[in-house]
Amino acid sequence: MIILNEKNYVDQLLTSGQIDFSKPYQTLSLMARYYYHICECNGDKLIEQLQDFMKQHYPRYNPVDWTSSIETCAERALKYPLCQCDGIWITSNELDVISQINDKVLERLAFTLLCLAKYHNFRNKSNQNWVNNQDSEIYRLACITTNAYEKDIRFHKLKEACLIDFANKIDNLSIRVLFIDDESEMRLCITDYRKLGYEWRMYKGEDYIRCSECGILVRKTSINKKYCKDCAKKNPYYTPVGIKIITCIDCGKHFNAEASSRDCRCDLCKTSHRKELQKLKMRRYRNKTIV
Repeated sequence: MIILNEKNYVDQLLTSGQIDFSKPYQTLSLMARYYYHICECNGDKLIEQLQDFMKQHYPRYNPVDWTSSIETCAERALKYPLCQCDGIWITSNELDVISQINDKVLERLAFTLLCLAKYHNFRNKSNQNWVNNQDSEIYRLACITTNAYEKDIRFHKLKEACLIDFANKIDNLSIRVLFIDDESEMRLCITDYRKLGYEWRMYKGEDYIRCSECGILVRKTSINKKYCKDCAKKNPYYTPVGIKIITCIDCGKHFNAEASSRDCRCDLCKTSHRKELQKLKMRRYRNKTIV
């Protein structure tokens, strides 16, 4: 996850006590840099601080398994200071270039690459507009669902439009953004990198709101909607206008959904159904490739 102001982010986590351990190594690395650059801990003191942090907040912490990782994060903390950025500005010329693509999906992809390049430029002054994020992460941030073939096709279309370029080395998958123009008027400030595709959609006038609890962008599907899906589950007294009751076609269980939802299965059956479709897809692929 890309965090613009890492110091404020860690301060909020420590205050609330709700530490995100979906990617424990990344969290440990972030805390190592925080303790080193903000709390001025180093050497053995830094390692002890990280060990105490893991004991308090990570239920599955085992000192034997994490000793090497803690020492590595402590060593690397010196090289990577915390990012403290209030926002990334997008200029009028850059927005005009993206608008001229006239393809909604490619526009979101180009906007995401632009934001990532400017973020890396802020972190590293000698970056020269390069993006080294993985393709899967780029498309996730752009809110684009696609397959591996279409990923490459879309990148190629942006290259043909002279908006991006690729590295010369075969094993280097980095992408260089060619339409960055910091000299024109600053028009749009991006302070949240979780849903860059939705940031572009909201800029283009589509109906999106920021969650009142976590601040993430979500589509406005009802008049009084103010929470994202996850935060709405935590608030038992909140019910958005336009809720309907649906009967799952597999298990017969009743569940609530938004009025605009096309769901016909509950969350559990939806997951099972998706797995079955994936198995069927792989079976067809293997049958085609058998000689």
